[in-house]
This record gives sequence, C-alpha cells and structure tokens, in this order.
Amino acid sequence: MVRFFLYFFLFCVPGFGISQAFGNEDLKANTKSAQVKTISMVYKKEPRRSLTVYYPDGWKPTDKRSALVIFRCRIPEQREYFRQRGMVIIKPQLAGVNSGKLPGLSLNEIAKLPKPRLQVEDTKSVIRFVRKNASQLGVNPQRIVATGTSGGGDLALQSYLNSAFEDPNDDRSVSHRPNALVLYCPAFDGIDIWYVKMETLLNNTKAKAPSFTPHLLQFIKNTTDDYATPLDHRAKLIELAAKLGKEQKIDESEIKHFQEILKLFNQRDWQLLHPVEDALKMSASRILTKEPLPPTLIMFGDRDHLFQHQKAFVEKAKAQGQNFELKIFKGAGHSFMLQPAFMEPSTNEVESFLKNQGFLP
Repeated sequence: MVRFFLYFFLFCVPGFGISQAFGNEDLKANTKSAQVKTISMVYKKEPRRSLTVYYPDGWKPTDKRSALVIFRCRIPEQREYFRQRGMVIIKPQLAGVNSGKLPGLSLNEIAKLPKPRLQVEDTKSVIRFVRKNASQLGVNPQRIVATGTSGGGDLALQSYLNSAFEDPNDDRSVSHRPNALVLYCPAFDGIDIWYVKMETLLNNTKAKAPSFTPHLLQFIKNTTDDYATPLDHRAKLIELAAKLGKEQKIDESEIKHFQEILKLFNQRDWQLLHPVEDALKMSASRILTKEPLPPTLIMFGDRDHLFQHQKAFVEKAKAQGQNFELKIFKGAGHSFMLQPAFMEPSTNEVESFLKNQGFLP
C-alpha cells in the first residue's frame, strides 16, 4: 500500500513534465509530474503508434540503463517500483483490438477491424525501435526486458518467439527479441482456451441433437487443423437453429440442446475477428522450439481460471528442454499482482530475478 500511495503522489499530483530534447520531431513533452521525467515518441508512423517513456531519477541521455517494456497491462505500482530502481520504463500503444464490440457489428465491419496479429507485429516493432534508438533513450540495447499481464504476458513472449507476423516496414537487421521476459499470469495458447474443436462439436451434436448433424455446415466450417469456425455471430447461429429446427420439424428438446452446444462458441465472437490460421501461428506451445528462451520468469496463481492452460504450456516447454524460472502463487487468481496479498511478493520475485540476471544493480 505504501507503494500505491507513492505512485499516486508521483503521478497524480499536478506538476510540470520535464522533457529531454532528442532532436526528434515525433518527440513531445508529457506533463504528468515534476518529479518524473517522461516523453512520448512515435515508434511507427504507418499506422501511427506511440510509446511513453518513464525515466528513472538521475537519468542522463548518456546512460545505458536496463529497459522494461510493458505490453498491455496496468500494473502502475510495479512500473513505478522498477523506475525507482533505475530502469527506463517503456509503455507502448498497440493495435486497437477490442473483441467486446464484435456482437454489435456486421461481419463486413468486423472484417475491417485490426486483427490480433497486428499486435504481435507491434511488439516486435517496439523492441526494434528501442534497440535501434538505445543511445537516444539512454538504455543498453542488450538489456531490454519485455513484460505483460495475461494477454500482455503472451504478447511479451510473442515478441521473442513469433516468426509468422512482421511489419513489412520494419528494419529486420535489428533484432526484435528482448533480452529477458517477465510474464505475469500469461494467457498462453488462446486457441486452446477460446476455440471449439470440430470433434467436440460433432460428438456433442451426435449425442444430444443428432437431427442437426447433417446440417452442421450451415453453422460452421471445418478448418485444416480440426477447429470449427462459426459462419456468423453466435446469437444469429442460435436463431438459425430455432428456424431450421422448425422447418425440419425437429423436436423442441433437440433444438434447445443444439442451441446450448452452439454456446460453446465465445459470446464475444472472437473467432470472427481472429482467424484460426492466425491463432495457430500465435499459439505459444506450437511455435515454441528447442532454441533456448532468454532469461525468463513465469508467474501465475493456482486459482487462475487459465491455470490448466498455463500449466500445460509449462509442461510442454520443459519437455522441449527449455529453462526458465517459475513461480506459482498459492491461492492467487488472475491478475494476482494487483491484489494486496500478492503485490509485494510478486514484485520481490521480479526484482530478485532481474538482479540475478544483471538487469538491476
């Protein structure tokens, strides 16, 4: 709690921002606080993406500090903690993927939205930008740590692992790989979490609503990797089941059973935005090779709703000979690092890891 109030004082008390002129036209002052030096920079011009840099006290442009790049998570207490310990903190904007809006959009509108693969491209662009501009940012290009929470934790890993998605405008002579990873309650293997196996759908239909079996292709399409892709919004598929059932004179109980089966598809219609083909290329367990990971710390709780998927990834990684540090917090749920009981222990765990790996003095 002390750290929380410290963060509140440093970031919420009105003051004047201090900017460092790097001679970059995309650089502008941030006026959050007189105590904390921050800048905003554009790391990608098309499509335009920016990042915010939080500098440690006493920082100079000639410094070669360790950098902590935070993807898609809100852990301001930890951010401030490691800024105070001398790290340059970088918080980038990524492609705006919002699955919560999907049920209210048409299929044509969804097709035009940014896809999750663009976020993977952005993570790699950010690491390249930081490394290429290390001398301006006052960071060591070989001391870049990527971190994130939940989907952000998975994206941090993607920034190192993923070879499928690249921004064509990136300078590929610059490595996109961070030098260390800190993954908070990572949402590994989203395809196993949110997507429906064709075998599951077919078996459930045969067992509970057999009259719909010959009509399945009016609701889904099969893919090469055995995942069923819905042809429309889940709510519309449920409506279609009622209409088709009536036309085919299917018993009402079977119609209801089939409508329940269709509810296996995520209510937010995630697969309409994130094609199976993309999800497979972003599945950490599937793209992980025997090539060693950088120094990596993975943390999650045994009460996380993603625990089985997190544990499955850890087992697959160990089976491939990967070495990493693992901390499972007993009694902790998702986003445990924001809970008072786990905030300090998790922060201490990260600090110890970064010290042992030479990223903190």
